[in-house]
Amino acid sequence: MQKSFLAAAACVGMLLLAGCGDDSQDAAAPESDASAEETGLTVVASIDVYTDLVQGIAGDTVEVVPMVDSTAVDPHSYEATPQDRLQVENSDVIIANGGGYDAFMTLLASAADKDDQVYQLIPGDNQHGEDAGGDWENEHIWYDLTQMSEFVLDFAEHLGQLAPENADFYSENAEALAGDLDALAQRNRELSAEGLSYLATEAVSGFLLDDAGFDNATPVEFLSAVEHGDDVSPRLYSEALGLAEEVDLLVFNPQTETQQAARIRDAAESADAVVLEFTETLPEDSDGYLEWMEANLDLLEGALEEMR
Repeated sequence: MQKSFLAAAACVGMLLLAGCGDDSQDAAAPESDASAEETGLTVVASIDVYTDLVQGIAGDTVEVVPMVDSTAVDPHSYEATPQDRLQVENSDVIIANGGGYDAFMTLLASAADKDDQVYQLIPGDNQHGEDAGGDWENEHIWYDLTQMSEFVLDFAEHLGQLAPENADFYSENAEALAGDLDALAQRNRELSAEGLSYLATEAVSGFLLDDAGFDNATPVEFLSAVEHGDDVSPRLYSEALGLAEEVDLLVFNPQTETQQAARIRDAAESADAVVLEFTETLPEDSDGYLEWMEANLDLLEGALEEMR
């Protein structure tokens, strides 16, 4: 029987859309013994994942604005709007994922003469590299729960330097949030998926699956071509179709679906492989990043029960 599991994703209704004037931000920071004051600071990020985490650190003391907050949009090919440019010009902190993932953010910052206000998670500006065996890397680091724990602690310190009056508040919230993320990371590692293999139509969930113990059977050249926004070569496509019939799990990103990816999915389903969907931005019905990652782990646990 075909086994298919869905990790749906869409926009995050809780986050403040650029220029919409809606102050209904539901992702309040945890309760803290430290005092907090409104700062008037605005934090703009490329995707809603980061604005949601910042909201957990800062609560209502800052305004947070994502550029991309919908699964109907592919962040890799996103083109900034005049409204985006205005948001960056009026911002105090600009969060860029880096690694070539969201180059539009650093371009907007440079155009606004705000390079020194960019907080970039991946150092440098690796544009995926032409050598798939060299400097290509998976830039979807928000699927690395440990790295997100480190991010919230570091960003809280950064934000505390901009608003010293709230430094203790940000630190306490970040420590609580990091603790939750560390617990999720531990739960993921305890899935113990050693001996099971997966093929990915895109690298988006790679960190989560690798940390769970899965063996990644996806050719690096294939992932590199996908990240460049290119159709893969006939040789790599044929290899992926063959692998889809051999692996235990196919992971699929509907947010960046191509005809080739759809055919690879069909091949995996025909071979009765488990299929999981992982997207890049937060689900519409989610209460935020933590709940989203918990749901992803629930899916992995269910899938493992089917594969074993």
